[in-house]
Amino acid sequence: MTASSTEAALGITAIDLLDDPALRQAVRQAWQAALAQSPYGSLSEVPQSPFMPRRALLLHINEVNERTLNVIELAEVEFGLTVDRDLALATAILHDVDKPLMYRIDNGEFGYAEGVLMSDHGALGAELCLAQGVPARVADLVRVHSPFASVGLPGTVEGTIVHYADFVSNDLACL
Repeated sequence: MTASSTEAALGITAIDLLDDPALRQAVRQAWQAALAQSPYGSLSEVPQSPFMPRRALLLHINEVNERTLNVIELAEVEFGLTVDRDLALATAILHDVDKPLMYRIDNGEFGYAEGVLMSDHGALGAELCLAQGVPARVADLVRVHSPFASVGLPGTVEGTIVHYADFVSNDLACL
C-alpha cells in the first residue's frame, strides 16, 4: 500500500502535512498497528468516547488535527511563541491512537476491552507509539494529553496546544 493510499484508508489527511518523512512513516505505522490489534476495520467504526459511542473516532481525530493547526498559528502570530509544528501535529494525530485497543461495542453497547480501564488512556497510546518507532518526545505528549493520564497541562507549548485542541473538539461535539 502506498503512503497516499494508506492515508486514504486511515482517513487522516494531516499525516501528509508532517514535514519529517520518518515521522510520517512512524505515525502511519502506529495507526495501522492500532487497527490491526483491534476488532475494527477502520477508524470510522471506532467510538469517539464513552459519552459519544456512536460518533466515529475518525471525525474527532480530524477535528483535533484542524484545531491544532489553528492554535499553532494563534500561538505563533498572536503570542510570538515558537512551536515545533511536527511535534504538535504528530501528537494531535496520535493522541487517541489507543482507543481502538480500548473501546468495544458489544450488541450495540459501549464497553472496554478486557483488562483495560479509561485511566489507561494515554499510557497505552504512548507504548504503542514507541513500539512503532514514534519519537519519545511525541509519545510523551500522547501519554499526558488527557487528564486521565496527568495532572495539569503537559508542560510544553506543543502539548498545551494539543490538550486544548482535544478539549475544544470533544466539548463542542458533546453539545
